Parts: sequence; C-alpha cells; structure tokens
Amino acid sequence: MRTQEIRWALIVTGTAVALGACSQQAQIANDRKQDIDQQKHEQKQMIDQRAAELKGAADQDKKVAEQLIEDQKKQLDLSKNALNESRTQIIKQTDLVKQDIDRQVNADKKQVDQNARVVNAQIDNAAKRHELH
Repeated sequence: MRTQEIRWALIVTGTAVALGACSQQAQIANDRKQDIDQQKHEQKQMIDQRAAELKGAADQDKKVAEQLIEDQKKQLDLSKNALNESRTQIIKQTDLVKQDIDRQVNADKKQVDQNARVVNAQIDNAAKRHELH
C-alpha cells in the first residue's frame, strides 16, 4: 500500500505541478494581454494627439487664409472706392467741359447775331445812301 500512496502522492504532486505550470502560463498570457491592451491604448492616444495637432494646424492654415482673403477684400474695396472717386471726378469734369462748351456756343451765337445785325445795318445804310443818290 505504500506504493499505492506514493503513487497517489506523485499523481497529486504532478497534477499540482501541472496546474501550477498552467496557472503560471495563464498569468504570463494575462500579463501579455494587459501589455498589449496598454500598448493599444497608448497608440490610440498618440493617434488622437496627432489628429488633434493636424486639426489645429488645419485650423491655423484656415485662419491665415481667411485673414489673407479679408486683407485682399479690403484692398479691393479700397481700389473700388478709388475707381468710383475717379469716375465721379470724370463725370464732374465732363459736366464742366460741357458747360464751358455751352457757354462758348452761346457766346459764338451771340457774336454771329451781332455780326449779322451789324452787316444788316451796313446793308440798310448802304441801301439808304444809294437811294439818296
């Protein structure tokens, strides 16, 4: 019986060793899974951080582009205002030139009327003198 007990003791010990080895393997596997989960978490954090940096850079680029557009818009508005002012000046200048032309036309017409009166008067005087002779 002693052999039987030794045998059972060996079987129980072997089983305990085997279970201990399995338990140790299970702990190693569990530790590796935890390491992988930690790495996964860290990698996702890095991805999120990089995405945030890229989005921030995109927002900054957008802000710069919008400011450039706004500056160009202001410059165009200034140019438009200058062109409108030039147009207004041209209109005023053209109106003044036309008024001056109208004054000159009236003066020329008056002079033509005056010249015609003078010539008509001279003709009338010559005709009267001719009748007198």
